[in-house]
Amino acid sequence: MTQEVSQAYSKRASEYVAHLGSVKDMDPLDVALITSWGTSVVGPVLDAGSGPGHWTQLLCEHGCDARGIDMVQKFVGSARERFPRASFEVGDLLAMPFDKASFDGVLAWYSLIHLRPELRSQAFGEFARVLRPAGTLLVGAFLGTQDAPFAHAITEAFYWSEQGLVSDLEAAGFTVISVHTRSSEENRPHLAVIAQRL
Repeated sequence: MTQEVSQAYSKRASEYVAHLGSVKDMDPLDVALITSWGTSVVGPVLDAGSGPGHWTQLLCEHGCDARGIDMVQKFVGSARERFPRASFEVGDLLAMPFDKASFDGVLAWYSLIHLRPELRSQAFGEFARVLRPAGTLLVGAFLGTQDAPFAHAITEAFYWSEQGLVSDLEAAGFTVISVHTRSSEENRPHLAVIAQRL
């Protein structure tokens, strides 16, 4: 992930944690999906792009062996203070410090939204590397009719098309299990995909 994105989040980390750093601030449908997926995973789970750490903590509260990784040092520091029973570390999602086949589940919840579309396959390849065969990946992103940039509050982000995401996952060695979409007048359209490593 880019240094520019890391610096942009570092500048507003405290504000981000205050407004979006708790599960209670999240959509109940997202909480239900992540909980359902996480509790179905038998084995270690990685929250890739864990941000404030609330999703990692949620998974731990439901009995998952979960840990988080994020490129923003301030997020990791805050998560360690707020959720001391969970494990968090600093790292790049495109080159993670984990051995091959280390996890049975990877959560990438809005953690790739600032990644340029041409780099998406690299991220999915890295997720496939750290996942064990038959392990699952849950990805959350902004849904668009095509891959396109938009002005995000922190720094430039991208809408992902459902077909583009599915194609990139399949090219990285995943098979798609389920696709979830949601739209409302208050929020940008939402896309979530659960995929299994072949």
